[in-house]
Amino acid sequence: MPNAMTTAGPAPAAPPAAAPGLLARLDWALVAVLALAAFLLFYNLGQRPFWQDEAETACLAKNVLSAGLPYAFDGVNVVSQEEEREFDKTGGYLWRWSPWIQIYMQAAGFAVGGLDAAAGRAPFALAALLSIFWTYRLVRRHFGDRNWALLAATLLTLCVPYLLIGRQARYYAPGTLFVLWTLDAFLCDWQRRWPPLLAMFAGMVLLFHANYLLFLSFAPTALVAAALVFPERMAVKRLSLLTLVTVVVAVIPGVLLYRIGRQSGMFDVLLVPENLMLYFADLCMFCIPLPVSAALVWRWRAFLTGLARPADPGERFVLFSAVLIVLSLLFLGIVPQRFFRYIAHLLPLCAILLAWCVRRLWGFSRPASVMLFLLLAFTNWLAVYPMERLKIVNRPWQNDFRMLTSLNFPIKLFVTELVCGYPDVNIAIGEFFKTHAKPGQTVLAEYGDLPLMFAVPGLRVLGGLQGPVPEGTVPDWVLRRRVVRVNRDRFLFGAREFTDAMDLSRDYERVPLPFPDETFGNRTDDPNHHYFVPVEEPQKELEVWRRKEARP
Repeated sequence: MPNAMTTAGPAPAAPPAAAPGLLARLDWALVAVLALAAFLLFYNLGQRPFWQDEAETACLAKNVLSAGLPYAFDGVNVVSQEEEREFDKTGGYLWRWSPWIQIYMQAAGFAVGGLDAAAGRAPFALAALLSIFWTYRLVRRHFGDRNWALLAATLLTLCVPYLLIGRQARYYAPGTLFVLWTLDAFLCDWQRRWPPLLAMFAGMVLLFHANYLLFLSFAPTALVAAALVFPERMAVKRLSLLTLVTVVVAVIPGVLLYRIGRQSGMFDVLLVPENLMLYFADLCMFCIPLPVSAALVWRWRAFLTGLARPADPGERFVLFSAVLIVLSLLFLGIVPQRFFRYIAHLLPLCAILLAWCVRRLWGFSRPASVMLFLLLAFTNWLAVYPMERLKIVNRPWQNDFRMLTSLNFPIKLFVTELVCGYPDVNIAIGEFFKTHAKPGQTVLAEYGDLPLMFAVPGLRVLGGLQGPVPEGTVPDWVLRRRVVRVNRDRFLFGAREFTDAMDLSRDYERVPLPFPDETFGNRTDDPNHHYFVPVEEPQKELEVWRRKEARP
């Protein structure tokens, strides 16, 4: 690929103008891509129950349907994973830990489709589908390249980490959509026209109320990336106005409503190096393969050494996307908790970048371009193999060779799970207690308390990450889990501490339950841990104890 770079100075040439009515005409290739995406996002959407984090949102959304606001207490059970830091009991248990958009989106799904997993996830899958369309729209609208736009939408559709987060009833897909919305508006003439500026403002406000961490990791890094790559587009007065109004309308009220200051105590500078290492490992394993990154670093070496920018508008945006991704990861490195979901909103930018590489390569070697597309779309070989050879692979100890952390055909694994199903641990737990527990009985669950709370109304469910178990509690059932959990202070969570002090063999009887005790169930927000095919024996079985007096 030739290296057409230019120094900062004159504005880049305008992108190719789209023909009149171009976007209005039906693009049947896009229709085919969106049809495939709809199948992959919506098919068997409810086959797995909500896992712990999804169930948190689901329980709050159910309370919204009855009370209008996300209260963490429904009169029987308390929703908490932070030892009851998420609310004030004196304030009526109003949820004040995380933003509310995802809660109200799920409540809308429940209102239309009923209280089940498919209905609760449908609004989020729809947001993921719209994000694929918006990826196509952004590229074609601003750069006039239909093939590039189709390649980007196709690569995003076949990106299994994106499909996994798109099928989650959490903020991931809405946050992704709001990021694309904001970037689309940024590429418009917002320096002279008000509608694009208002669209950027709306996108920022919505992103904040989808997840303020995404806002905090995206807004400042996008501003810095734009200043570095698009200095000629930086209308300082309008940007200052946008920043001021966004802070006044969204950030300040949000800080007070969500009590963001209470979470600042989690910061630990010692975690920053490890976080950065793992984020960049995730980037190479699931987003942009290391060989592609190395090629782009060489291509843009003049920018890295002297801020020489590409003359081509499309390449300039790809460079902006790369700078934004790197700066976002550097920012997220200081956040104490590290999860792949915090970078999921960057996946469309990764797809646009990779599609540009394929498109660019086409002009020099069509066989090589086709080969690169096939490797990116249908395998993870370019991502995993170099990491293994360099011995920097980010592979969890519980790795299975049929996971995304090994050389595989990801879309084949994903479709296998969709069609064949998966024996999710939360299904086993929910069905057992639906059958054997009586309404009003108390279940002490060391983990998985929130999926059980949602799946079996009428039970009193304690434990999990709620904090200390109330003194004098005599549970009718005890659900022990194989993973021992500690809180942020490295102390045992209250549920495990409580069960360790119980004489289970004296007061309870073990109920045979031949289901494997997997940790999370449908934890699809992290491609490092998602199982597509059931793991073979041996596996530790679920441990359920029934109080002897509680026998039906």
